[in-house]
Amino acid sequence: MTKIITLASFLFLIISCEEKSKTDLNDNLYNVLIDYQKKFPLKEIPEHSKYVYEVYFYQDSTVSISLSPIGVNLEEKKPYGIYKDKNLKATYVIDDNKLGKNLIKNYIQKDLDKYIMKNFVINDAIYPEYIFKIKGKKLVFSDSIRGNIRP
Repeated sequence: MTKIITLASFLFLIISCEEKSKTDLNDNLYNVLIDYQKKFPLKEIPEHSKYVYEVYFYQDSTVSISLSPIGVNLEEKKPYGIYKDKNLKATYVIDDNKLGKNLIKNYIQKDLDKYIMKNFVINDAIYPEYIFKIKGKKLVFSDSIRGNIRP
């Protein structure tokens, strides 16, 4: 009887544990991205569009998260990504000076070309931008900028 209770407790513990990031992002950044992606999911993607989630690290220790309907921004010097797994949708990072080194385990550059627009497309969709302050290995919500797309 004791063995059954111990086994049942062990199984419950394994099942109830929060899923950890299988990407090269730390768990806090990963969870913030999952929350944003749940609020602003990719629904119907118009033809000739390359939707990708964007994480931008600024010099003032802030991070913005948004959804880009025009793909990876090639005007940036060094985009990193694509980060994704079974839960996390395609996400890339702009971090020229590696300010997010406490939040990104490994800066990768793979599959970026799949999210680059080959031809110029006019897309007036502006998704809300969430802004976070970096506090060590954690992100603390600071502000948001409204877009023209509602959840």
